[in-house]
Amino acid sequence: MKNLKLKLSNKERKIVAICQTSNGLEWSIYTENNEGQTNITNHKKELEEARSYDENIIEFSNLPLDLKEILSDEILLTLPSKSMFIETTSFPTSDRSELSNMAQFYLDKKIPLPNDKMIFDNEIISDNLKESHVLLGAAQISKIDIYSSYKSKNYEIKCIDSRICGWLSLIPIPENMPDSSNQCLIIDDGLEVHLLMRSKELIHWIRPLYLNFEEEDIGESLSYELKYSFQQYGIDIPENISIWRFDEIPKETHENIQMHCINKMEYFSLSDLPNLSQGIINRYLNSSKTINFLPSSWAQEQNQQAIYKKIRKYMLQLAAIWLVIFSFLAFIYGIRNHQLNRVLIELEEIKPAATIAKENSEKLKALQYYTDRSTSPLECLRELTFMLPAGDIEFTSYNYSKSKGVTLRGTAINDDIVYEFFKKISQSSLFTELKNQSINTRTTKGIKRTLFSITLTLPEIKGNL
Repeated sequence: MKNLKLKLSNKERKIVAICQTSNGLEWSIYTENNEGQTNITNHKKELEEARSYDENIIEFSNLPLDLKEILSDEILLTLPSKSMFIETTSFPTSDRSELSNMAQFYLDKKIPLPNDKMIFDNEIISDNLKESHVLLGAAQISKIDIYSSYKSKNYEIKCIDSRICGWLSLIPIPENMPDSSNQCLIIDDGLEVHLLMRSKELIHWIRPLYLNFEEEDIGESLSYELKYSFQQYGIDIPENISIWRFDEIPKETHENIQMHCINKMEYFSLSDLPNLSQGIINRYLNSSKTINFLPSSWAQEQNQQAIYKKIRKYMLQLAAIWLVIFSFLAFIYGIRNHQLNRVLIELEEIKPAATIAKENSEKLKALQYYTDRSTSPLECLRELTFMLPAGDIEFTSYNYSKSKGVTLRGTAINDDIVYEFFKKISQSSLFTELKNQSINTRTTKGIKRTLFSITLTLPEIKGNL
C-alpha cells in the first residue's frame, strides 16, 4: 500500500500550447512535477500545407505525428483576429458578473451576428474601486467548432486564446518609458498584421490591419491607418513606432514608409522573442483571468471525461487489491443474490413508467431551452434602436411591461424624422400594434424640438411551461 500511495501522488503536470506560423507550426511544452520544479521547451516544424488551413485554425488531423504523440490533458489553442472581434473599453464597475453582462451588451451593439452565433469573454487589464479597463472579445462559434476534432479525440482543451494577446505578453515595454506616455506597435507575424497602442498599464486599442509589407504602396497605406487610428481614438501617435516582424524590411520598403510617415520607425525581430505558444502558456499560468473562447458545453463535457479517466485509472491501480478480497465478495454476493433478483423484478415492473417519465423530462428540457425570448426587454430595445433613422432623434424614457407593452418617449429635430421612425416601427414583426401616438412641438430657450410618445403592443404569450 505504501508504494501504491507514492505512485498515485507522483503526478506530473504537462501543458501543450499550439500555434500556427506562416510556414508551419510551433508548440511549447510546459511541465511541472510534484515538487514544483518547472520546465518549458519550444518546438517548430515546417508544413507545406500550412497556409491552406481554414481560417488559420489547425485541426487535429493536420498535426504532425511527433506532436500528436506528446499531447497532454491540457491543451492551449489560439484564434486569429479575423475569426474574432476584439476591443478595449472602460466600465464603471469592478464586479466580474456585472462586467460580463456589460461587456456582452456592449459588443452585441457592434457585432452584426446574433448572440447565439457568438461566444463572448473579457479580460480585466486594470481596475480600481470606480472603474475597470477591460479587453473585450467575441468569437464565432462556427470558427471555434473547427477545434472540435481535438475534443473528439478525448484531449482536454483548457483555453482558446487570442494570438495578438500572446504576442503582447512577450513584447516588453521599454524600461525608460514614462508612465504617462504610450507605446505604438505594429506586429506582423506572417499571418496577421496588427496596429495597437498601449501604456504601462493600459491597452488603448488593438486594430488588425490588412496590409502587406511587400506592396509598393505600403508607406501610403500605413500612413492612412495611423491617421485613421488617431482620428478614431483621439490618442496622439508617438514619435517612435516599433515594428515587430520575423523578416527584415528591405531598404526600399523602409524608405517608402519613412517618406509617407512622419513617425520614426524602429524595427525589431520577433525571432528574438520566445515562441508565441510560450506567451500563450504564460498568460494561462500567470493571469487571474484570461480571454478564453472555450464553449461552456465543451468544458463541462471535458470535466466529465477527466473525472471518468481518473476513476478508471484508480480502478485499474486498485485491481490487485480487489483480487485479494474477491473471494469474500463472492461469498457476500451469494447471500445477496436472492435480494438482488427481487429488486430486478421490481425494476422491470416500474421500468415502463420510468421510461415515460424520462422522456417527458427530456421534452420539458427541450421546451424550456427553445422558449421564445424574442419579446424580452433587451430584444425590444434592440429592435427600436436598430430602426432609428439617421438624424437627431433620441429616447428620453423606455418602459417595458409584458401585459401593456412598450411605452417610448423621446425628442427629435423635426416631425418628419419622427414620422419616419413610426413608419419603420409599424413594419416590425416584433410589435403587433402602435397606440397612443403623440407628436408635439415645444420651444425651450429659443430651441425648437419635437416631442413624441408611443405605445407598442407585444404579441400575446400563449400557454405556459
